[in-house]
Amino acid sequence: MPSGTLPPDVVIARTLRAHTRTLVAMCTMVVVLMLIGAGALSMAGGNAGDPRVVAGLTMLGAGQVLALAAAAFAGAGWLHIVRAVGTPGSTQSARAVADGIPVEQVQVTGRRLALLLRVTLGVAVLGVTAWAVIAVEGVIGAAVGAVLVAQVAVVITLVRTHLLLHPRRP
Repeated sequence: MPSGTLPPDVVIARTLRAHTRTLVAMCTMVVVLMLIGAGALSMAGGNAGDPRVVAGLTMLGAGQVLALAAAAFAGAGWLHIVRAVGTPGSTQSARAVADGIPVEQVQVTGRRLALLLRVTLGVAVLGVTAWAVIAVEGVIGAAVGAVLVAQVAVVITLVRTHLLLHPRRP
């Protein structure tokens, strides 16, 4: 994002928009996983206590926690930018952009999401491994849940690259 050629308020608006879109995308992922879990429970019926169902639901829950963590990172970045830039058009906002605060915060959020991406993939693998140790019959459900956790990783990658690191022009 070339901050030297754009007015300070435009730079601030773009970085805030990138964080907002990231926050919305990750919150949407939480809701999608919730709906998938609710559908799985309704289809399981009386078999809701089956290890395969429980394993899948625990993996879904882990995916939701990870998506919430990504949303929290985006929200924290958004708040940091808002607190640092002050009123639009003010000298404080111009100084914040000149100091690189908005662009730096985008990079910080991107690094946090990159770390969370690794954690997410690790949780997918460890979840299946843990269910193989806890109850072998739950491995199938854990594997299905791990695929959904991997989808959280895909969404994190998409928002990190397309919204944060390479934002579109207005």
